[in-house]
Amino acid sequence: MRRRQVIKRKPIPKFIARAIWEAENDLKVEGSKQLDIVMCSSILALNRYWGWKTDRLSKLLFLQQEIWDEVGADNDISMIKLLDEECDIELTNHEGVSYKDVIYLNAEIDTGKDLSPYEWLRMRQNQKKWIECQIMACVFLALHRKEGWGAKRVKELLDHAQAIKEEFDYDPKLLCEAVMNEAHYDWLGQLKEQEKEEKGE
Repeated sequence: MRRRQVIKRKPIPKFIARAIWEAENDLKVEGSKQLDIVMCSSILALNRYWGWKTDRLSKLLFLQQEIWDEVGADNDISMIKLLDEECDIELTNHEGVSYKDVIYLNAEIDTGKDLSPYEWLRMRQNQKKWIECQIMACVFLALHRKEGWGAKRVKELLDHAQAIKEEFDYDPKLLCEAVMNEAHYDWLGQLKEQEKEEKGE
């Protein structure tokens, strides 16, 4: 009987393991910040220009989560690329770089290949630069797929939301306060309620 060959993986160097941990943590913090910025600017735009009130604004949070889960489960294509394909909207980051110039956003994600620790680190560092665009794409796809919004109206929302971000200097605290004062909507409270439901509390 032949012995099964066991392939031993080399241990990850400590400095790389530490860098990956820091990149994962940075991505989580940035993701939370950008979720507030993107959702609050979108909520204000929907309230100011389309007259959305509490019930519809609450629905947007769940629609956004549905799309995030749908696309995440498929894991073949980025949210940003899907938005471009379905709504002809090409998002760029703050540096003016198009997603088309970033390989992991512009190609099949799930290639079946295991990433090396170094590749994983680079991917996480890149994701931090694009998390705002990913969340934006998710919100716009939710309105397109679930509410039947056409590309023209989605682009109008994009322009209004961008102007609102600049109005409040991309400050998540000021945006959350504006949502409460203008739209009379407790964004942070709704977010906590959704998190509780997901945990089954």
